[in-house]
Amino acid sequence: MGTNDNSELLSRRSLIKGLALSATTLTLMAHQASDTPVQSAALNADRASTAERFWQDAQKKSKKEKSPEATERMRWWREARLGLFIHWNPSSLVAGEISWCKDFSNGTSETNSRPNTQGGHEPQGWWDDIGTRVPASVYDNLQKSFYPAMFDAHRYVALAKEGGMKYIIPVCKHHDGFCMWDTHYTDFNIMHTPFKRDIIGELAAAAHAAGLKFGVYYSQRDWHHPDYVTNLPRYNAYMRHQIHELLTQYGDIAVLYFDAQNYPAATWETETLFKMVAELHPNIIINDRCGVPADFTSPEQHIGSFDTERNWETTTTFTRHWSWHGFDTPVIPFEAFLRMLVHCAGGDGNLLMDIGPLPTGDVSPAETDRLVKMGAWLGKYGESIYGTSGGPFLPGEWGASTYRDRVIYLHVLDWSKMPARLSELIGKIDSHVVLTGGFANVTQEADGTAVTMAAHQQDKTNTVIKLTMDSPVV
Repeated sequence: MGTNDNSELLSRRSLIKGLALSATTLTLMAHQASDTPVQSAALNADRASTAERFWQDAQKKSKKEKSPEATERMRWWREARLGLFIHWNPSSLVAGEISWCKDFSNGTSETNSRPNTQGGHEPQGWWDDIGTRVPASVYDNLQKSFYPAMFDAHRYVALAKEGGMKYIIPVCKHHDGFCMWDTHYTDFNIMHTPFKRDIIGELAAAAHAAGLKFGVYYSQRDWHHPDYVTNLPRYNAYMRHQIHELLTQYGDIAVLYFDAQNYPAATWETETLFKMVAELHPNIIINDRCGVPADFTSPEQHIGSFDTERNWETTTTFTRHWSWHGFDTPVIPFEAFLRMLVHCAGGDGNLLMDIGPLPTGDVSPAETDRLVKMGAWLGKYGESIYGTSGGPFLPGEWGASTYRDRVIYLHVLDWSKMPARLSELIGKIDSHVVLTGGFANVTQEADGTAVTMAAHQQDKTNTVIKLTMDSPVV
C-alpha cells in the first residue's frame, strides 16, 4: 500500500498504534481531567496566547523586534555554535544525491520534471554536480533493499559529542517523501523496509540519554505523495499530522528545520502549522524555510555574513553533497572545517555540519576523522567558540574574532592577510595570552590595535589570542 491519498482517516493499524499514548500524554490527560472548567478555560487561553505570541515573533526578522520569550528560547542555541546534520535514507544505496538524483523521466529525457505545488519553483533540469541519475521506477523501490545493519544510534550520538557538537538534527523526511520514522500516515517509511527499525526514534532516545539537544528536519516538499500536486489543503493536513507525530513521540524537540525556500507562507498554511507547533513545544526554534523569518536564517553551502541583528546558521557539508556519493568523493580537510566554524562564530552565527552515512549505516571514516579532530581542537580552545558572540572585529581573510564579557578571542587563520591595525576598541586591553602557544605583540593605539607574532610561533591552522579588557567589550 502506498501513501494514504484518499482521506485523513487512519488505517486500522494506525488507529491501534495511535491508542498507545505516551506517558507524557497520559499525564497531561490526567491533569486535564482534574481541572475545573474554569481552570481548563484558563489553560486553553494561556496556550492560545503563547501560540499567538509565537506566531507574531515568527513574522519578525530582527532580534530586537522579538519578544523576551523568543530571545530566551534562542539562548542555548546561540551558546552551542556547532551542531550535527544527518542526510540519509535509502538513496544512499545508489550513492546519489538524496531526492535530487531521482529521474522522473525514467531516463527518457534531459528534462527532469519534478512535482511542483502551487507557488513553488522547483528546478526542472539537471545540474553538473548532481551525480548519479536514478530512474524513478528504481528510486521509488530502493527502500525494499535498505538494511543498514551497522547503524547504531548511540555511536552516532557519541561521535557528535566527541566532535564537540551540542545538538543533532537528522532528516526525517526529505523531498522524496520517504519517512525515516514509524509514521502512521504512509507506508513509504522505514518500518516497511527489511530493517524495520525506527531510526529517528533511536536517535532521539540516544541524544536525550547523552544530554544532546535533538531536532528534526522535515521537508514540506513531497515528490511521492499524490496530494502534494493535486490537493494541497489535504496534503497540508497530512503534513501537520506527521509533524504532530514527530513532536509528540520523541521527547523534547529543540529544533524544527523546514526546507522549502521561495514558497509563500500561504502554501503551507504556516500560521496554523506554527500555532500547532507552539502549543506542543513552546520553546522550540524554527528556521526560515516556511514562508516567514521565524527564529533564524539558514544559508546553505556558504558562510553567512556578519550579522548581530539576526540569528543565522550555515548548513554545509564535507563533500559539497548532502548525502553519500561514494568513497572517491573528496572530503574537505579538518583545517577547512575549522575555518568554517571560526567564520561562523566570528560572524555571530552557528554551523550545522552535515554527514552522509553509508548504506551500511556506518559513517564515512574520512568524515569521522574530521569530527574527531574538531572535538580535540574544541577540547583545548572551546572557550573561544562556545557561548561567545561574533566581533568586535569584522571577519576577513585574516580570520575572525569572538567575545564574551570582558574577553576577546582573535582567531588568526592567515597572518599574511592580518591588517596592520584592527579597529579601535572602547576599553583598554589589560592583558593578553596566546592560547595556542608562543608570544604575540599587542599594541593598542587610538586608531586601532596592532597584533604581530614571530612566524615560527604562529599556529599554521589557527592562532588563538585571548585579550582581556578592563571593561565589557560592548
